[in-house]
Amino acid sequence: MDSNSVRPVNQSFFKALDLCCQKITEKMGDKAITEWRIEDYNRLSSQLGKQTGVYLSVNTLKRIFGRLKTPQRYFPQKATRDALSQFIGYRDWQEFELVFATLKIENVTSISTDQENDIEVPKDTKVPRLVVAIFAALVLVILAIVFFWKNTAESMQVKLVCENPFGSVPHTAVFKLNSKVSFDENEEYQVDFMDEALVSSIKGKNKITKFFRNPGVVYATLLYHNKPIDTASAYMQTKGWVANSGNDTSRAFPIAGLKSLDPKNIYVSPKQLDSAGLDTHKPFVVGFSNIKPSHINGDNFSFSCKIFAEQSRPGTQCVETTIIILGEKHRHLLKLNRRSCVAFSEYKFSEVRVLGSEQFLGALAFNPENGGEVMIKVENKQASVVLNGKKVLFTKYQRSIGKVMGIKILFNGIGKAVSPELHDLSTHETF
Repeated sequence: MDSNSVRPVNQSFFKALDLCCQKITEKMGDKAITEWRIEDYNRLSSQLGKQTGVYLSVNTLKRIFGRLKTPQRYFPQKATRDALSQFIGYRDWQEFELVFATLKIENVTSISTDQENDIEVPKDTKVPRLVVAIFAALVLVILAIVFFWKNTAESMQVKLVCENPFGSVPHTAVFKLNSKVSFDENEEYQVDFMDEALVSSIKGKNKITKFFRNPGVVYATLLYHNKPIDTASAYMQTKGWVANSGNDTSRAFPIAGLKSLDPKNIYVSPKQLDSAGLDTHKPFVVGFSNIKPSHINGDNFSFSCKIFAEQSRPGTQCVETTIIILGEKHRHLLKLNRRSCVAFSEYKFSEVRVLGSEQFLGALAFNPENGGEVMIKVENKQASVVLNGKKVLFTKYQRSIGKVMGIKILFNGIGKAVSPELHDLSTHETF
């Protein structure tokens, strides 16, 4: 048995645990703990795991809540107590106990230094117990705030760094933590790589190594207590426009050895796809990428391109076209479908994202079977989309994506991009 699971009898420990359990129950809904069933404990285990990374079994939760009787009162280990307190909004169990102490301070008897030193003080000069209690409570609150602020301030100074951000395809990138001030090297952070890799934990001087197989930009977000505090990027560069493809996210098929394609007619044939080892009898995606550093402002540019796409393909009902403008920090994305499939359409300009499954995007209906013109214009963080000469979208965003670092054009099936052009509206620099 874990030495931390059962502690010497100390009612203050168990009172704090009971209060923590009460707050967890309140967070989970109005149902009293006496009415909880297996599905309620399973739901708590799932939510606790998603929020804190700590998954507890039903029996462990029942012991914690006192619903599963044990010879001695069960007191969970520190990692479990930290997770329980984090679930209800505290940094860790120590912070929760500090706040808990202030809630019960009115029950604390004042310390009589007079009796300890045998000094008789007139009764009318003694400080009232209520004043002592209030003063003690204020001291504890201040200590808790200072403790929390100190640790949070240190953590906010921690930055995520990619040691080798620029690479070719494929690329193994190394990420680490860096800070100009000292910080707790036992404090754990998470790094979210979006869809490019699994979320990973990191602390102190440890490093994370990730393998990226596709051309593009990977945005890594550093999380502290599930809150983003910094970002770092890795760039898988190309020499001009190249093509790659795949049937799923686990494999990538470089086409024509990732050799440069004609920018005026970006296209790969079924024969080239077959030579790359791609099974074209299954649904597949072809991606055209041009990834390189630039000085073009990602919040002030114009992009245009003529696109051709297949009408249909066996096993694929909705043939979509996706255009992605990759910046240093974030990206713009436009996913287009024919009218019958606009539920799968989407647009994203920096932090602003709208899904066709949540909002009808009929204006973005686009059929490029015989060719279609797409223009995206972003001017001072105001974005507009023009399809075949008709303005179909206008939106605004707040977070800059930085300099333009690449363009990707994706097709479900075989597609063609003709003369894509992106230039800065102020400097007229062309990508």
